[in-house]
Formats: sequence, C-alpha cells, structure tokens
Amino acid sequence: MKDDDLFRLAGIKDVAGFYRDRFLTGGVFEASYFDALDRFDIKFARTMWVYDNVRRGSSVLDLGCGEGLLALLKRKDVYLAGVDLSPELVEMARRNGYDAACVGQLTELPFPTASFDYVVSLDVFGHIGFDEKDAVLREIKRVLRPDGVTMHGIESLDPKLHPDYHSMSPEFIGIDGHIGLEVDEDIADRFARFFSTVQTEPRYTLCLSVAEFIKQFDQYGAPFDADFIEYLRGLSFDERHAFDMAMGYVFGRISDLDLQLPSSGLYLLVKASDAAPEPFYNAHRDRGDLIPSAASGPINLDRDSRALFGNGWYPANHLPPIARWMSGRSWLRFKAGPFSRLSLQLATHIPELRTSPMKLEFQLNGVKLCELCLFDYGWLDLAIDVPEAVTRNTADFNLEIHADRTWQPCIANPDSSDDRHLSIAVCNLEIS
Repeated sequence: MKDDDLFRLAGIKDVAGFYRDRFLTGGVFEASYFDALDRFDIKFARTMWVYDNVRRGSSVLDLGCGEGLLALLKRKDVYLAGVDLSPELVEMARRNGYDAACVGQLTELPFPTASFDYVVSLDVFGHIGFDEKDAVLREIKRVLRPDGVTMHGIESLDPKLHPDYHSMSPEFIGIDGHIGLEVDEDIADRFARFFSTVQTEPRYTLCLSVAEFIKQFDQYGAPFDADFIEYLRGLSFDERHAFDMAMGYVFGRISDLDLQLPSSGLYLLVKASDAAPEPFYNAHRDRGDLIPSAASGPINLDRDSRALFGNGWYPANHLPPIARWMSGRSWLRFKAGPFSRLSLQLATHIPELRTSPMKLEFQLNGVKLCELCLFDYGWLDLAIDVPEAVTRNTADFNLEIHADRTWQPCIANPDSSDDRHLSIAVCNLEIS
C-alpha cells in the first residue's frame, strides 16, 4: 500500500499540510542564534551527533528538513540543502540559513547524481511507507558521492509494546503520521542492502526529554512509572529545561565514552557508507565555532559565537524581530577587545507598565553602567556608554541585566500554557 493510500485511510487528505501543522513551530534555528550551552540540551542531541560527524566545508542534504533544525551545520561552513513536502517548512528552512531548500518527494530527489558528501535525516523514515523505503535509499545512494556517508535518526518500533503493527492503523497513523515503523534489526538489514558499511546504535534508552517521556507514556504505552510521569507533568518551563539539559549532558557523555546501550525499540541512529568505516561518534568533531573566542571590532552579541548566553535567557523567538526573552536576572559572557559603547533594543509585554514602571539595571564586570525605568511599550533603542576603566586590561566580560519583576503569560492569559517568568525581550545587542 502506497503512502498516499495509507494517509487517506487515516482521513488525512493534505499530506504536506499534515507535516506543516505537525512540525511548524516558528523556531529560530539559524546558526548565528545557536547558544553554546544548547550543545548540552537533549533536544539538540541528534543535531550535535550530525554536527560532530560532518567535515568542515562539506556538502550536506537534509531529507525532510522541516524548519531547518540542522542549520547549526552552517557553523562548519558546509553547503546545506534541504527537501521537504511542505512549502511553508521549506520557506522556514531558507529563513534559518539553508543554502537551498525545495519542495520534493524523497523518492525523486531534485538533485544531480553524486552531489553530496552527506545525506542525513531525523525522524523521517518512520513516516515513509514500506513500499517506498527502498526507493528512498536508492535515491540517497544516487545523490551521494562515492565516498559519501548517510546518517539517520530513526524512530523504531518496540515489538513488546506493539506486537501487531497493523492493529495500530489507521488511528496510529492519524496520531503521529507513522506509516512505516520497523524494529531495529529490520532497519539495519534494509540499509545493508544498499551500503557495504552499516553502523547502528540504539539511543534514547536512558535519556529522553520531558516531552518525550510524557509522549511515549501517553501515546505508545511505554512502561514508565506513572508517578514519575505525573511528576514530569508538574514541572515548570524552567524545571523542564534543567531536566533536558541534564539528560543531554549524559547523552553526550555516552557518545564521548563510546558506551554500548541495549536496544530500546524506540530510536536508532544509523550511519552507512560504501567507504571504509569511520568512528560512529565524533568522526570530525570540531566545536571551535561553538565556544566564545576573543576578537576585536564591533560585535553583534545576540548572534555571534563569541557570546555565551547563560541562565536567565530563553531561546530566540521571532517576535518579530528575532529576540530573546529574559527572566528577572540574566548574564551574558563574551570576549572582546576594548569598546566604549553597548547598544541594544528592548521591549516588554508586562501588564500595567504605565502605572507601575519596570526598573532595569545593567552591570558589566560588576560595575553598574546604567539604571532606568521602562514605562511604555514598543521597542526602545538604548545606547550605554562604557567607561574605559571597565574594559582596560581585560578581554573577558560579563554583562548582567536585572529587572525588578517578571510576569507569566499563563497568568495574564488563561488560554496560554506558557509559564515562563519573563521581563524584557532583547535584540540587536552590540558593542562598539
């Protein structure tokens, strides 16, 4: 049965629209906005696995690119192309920095033969029908260069939980769009029919995000302790982020130590090629562009690898413009030569601002630079002079911003589930 027939059986008429609605989050993945600390976040674990396995300056094709989750690869000067069913997702991938992104079928990739050093995908193969999988693998092999490598993160099926896959259709398809889940052994065998070297590692046996723990328990009947799941449900945004950071750190250490994990029947990483095998993890690890380094001249701190956003900042959002919300206190560390001015734009949505202005304080290396009261809405252009005594004889800087109060969107709007503690949003943060 073809993919379209399965989707029609599940009552899904617009396949591209289904994936658009499922995967379009409005996330900002553009490489210059990637915060260095996010390399530890379990949500970026697969991205970091790919990042550490591609050569600098190579060419990469992202199958089912979605919004452009792999945009971080641009930090390694790769040529990054993507293909997806949804025009809206393709447009988002372009906005997030992909060199090329187009609408297309994975069974007929719109690229010449031997075009790419790497072909990768995340969470795609489980959405490809069994009748289409071999055709997709043939296309992958066609567009790969002779010594190219293909890497995939593949959601797999646990036979103990679902002994009869067909009993899950069409309701199961309607929930998640999975029309071709396989067990780990079958996935490895399928790739081996096309590539002489196939390496697989079961992952997510131990480390899952809060959202994935809950999803696996609710939708797929994963045998997690019910009271633990209820505990996770009660975590705030900040607590979930801390949990995901810890899970991601452990995930990374497992990779670094090359530890073997038992199969989970949940997720499989696959690396295949016709060339000689290379290390499964960290084959081309180079994280120099993720860690702040000293430089001179004007620096746009909110999209520069020389800046490290610490606790108190939330991921970049497209408000617009692209900006980061902060909580009540935040710090930003960076390395730079001497500078005399700090400029930024800021705004807030905090209620009752005109009757109760928000007090803000800016400190650099422990020295108060500026104190102000914010009493109106809209974007404020702020330029702060920096005394020479603060920047003399050092290249290491720590900028702190303190707000006297925060608000939670879920309190201001009962229909919102956003329980973050927010004060101001900041963008175009520059030193000169």
